Amino acid sequence: MKKLFVLLLLISSVLSLSAQRSEKYNGSLLWKVSGNGLKEASYILGSHHLASLSVLDNIKGLDKAQSETRQVAGELVLADKTDLQNRMMQRAMLPAGESYKTYLSEADYNKLDKDLKAIFGTGLDQMGVMHPGIISLSASIMFYTKAFPDVNLMAHIAIDEHMQKVANETGKTVIGLETVEDELTALFDAEPLKTQAEQLVCTISSLVNEKEKSIAQVKELNNYYGEGNLVKMYDLSFNNPDDPCPSSEEAKNSILRDRNNKWLKQMPAIMKGKPTLFVVGALHLAGEEGLLYQLDKMGYKVEIVK
Repeated sequence: MKKLFVLLLLISSVLSLSAQRSEKYNGSLLWKVSGNGLKEASYILGSHHLASLSVLDNIKGLDKAQSETRQVAGELVLADKTDLQNRMMQRAMLPAGESYKTYLSEADYNKLDKDLKAIFGTGLDQMGVMHPGIISLSASIMFYTKAFPDVNLMAHIAIDEHMQKVANETGKTVIGLETVEDELTALFDAEPLKTQAEQLVCTISSLVNEKEKSIAQVKELNNYYGEGNLVKMYDLSFNNPDDPCPSSEEAKNSILRDRNNKWLKQMPAIMKGKPTLFVVGALHLAGEEGLLYQLDKMGYKVEIVK
């Protein structure tokens, strides 16, 4: 269960949102950032937190990027798993005295209870103490395992974790662009719990009623990632007109735009200090609020690694 909580935290950036599309940067998971006063280039690698490490074998120039950089910057520093697990577990539960019965109408409460039983085999009698965000992310993992039944998530090593481990083993610095608390706040505090509970009713209902479509979209996203097709990943995740449960502007900005903007304030100094390999969720790279587009606007040369 503790490992599952860490996985839940890592896949936080694949939530369905809506944002400004851009086709300028596409066709690769690895990008070189140079110019604008940098003496040495840095690199950005887009990760998919549930993808197999074997995908790294197909990324052109990754060995070069690793050899030319002296530190790795991730969304979080993942070395202290105990701290990650403990903080995630603390946020996994509703605040004392809170209940889905106070957030939802009787009809929505009963609907959510029924749909949770259809997915997990248990309803709000047991899951009713859990935060809506945790339940939603757990359902996402459940459907990932249905799409890829051979994947053992309990033995899974995320690309982010692997790249930081390699950096540590080779004596390189590992830094985080945000703290665990920053990410948890973005995930779970952007909206009132009542709003999140109402969104959960829609999300879980959609997964139950459109099971095959949901599984197909998980596979589609995985394929696009393997191809380095950031535009199609972005459209499927962020600009999907068929999404029955679009997220609010507050949730959208909290999980994507606001985090990107905070990272972009740090990245110039980080790159100037040391040539750095940034490893973040691939969906943070695409779109007009994405890291690549914004770094270009800041005067850097951003190009595919070949």
